[in-house]
Amino acid sequence: VDQVRVKMVQYAMDQMDKIYIPNKIRKQLEFDLRAQMNQTSLKDFIKEIKHTAKQKELPDDVKGYRATVYRQERNYLGRISQQEREYRHGFLVLYREILIAEVIFLGDEEID
Repeated sequence: VDQVRVKMVQYAMDQMDKIYIPNKIRKQLEFDLRAQMNQTSLKDFIKEIKHTAKQKELPDDVKGYRATVYRQERNYLGRISQQEREYRHGFLVLYREILIAEVIFLGDEEID
């Protein structure tokens, strides 16, 4: 599951490179993706959580880019789960984590 998580996050990062995302938003998204792989320090993570908590609501453009990244992760997991049926449970765990993150960051009305 950890290997799939790393590949899923790398896939999302690769997809981000193919589209225009403003640098400020790109840095936030890259931080979020690295956090999924535990590649952030606890200090940085707490700093980011505090920053996020101070915001009343994410701007629409940030929500849109973030939704795109989450969609890329879900698409990757869906494709891989069809190829690797014996690991289906692990894929479902990751898929649920992505959906929970979407609900937390975007609200349930943003999920397609």
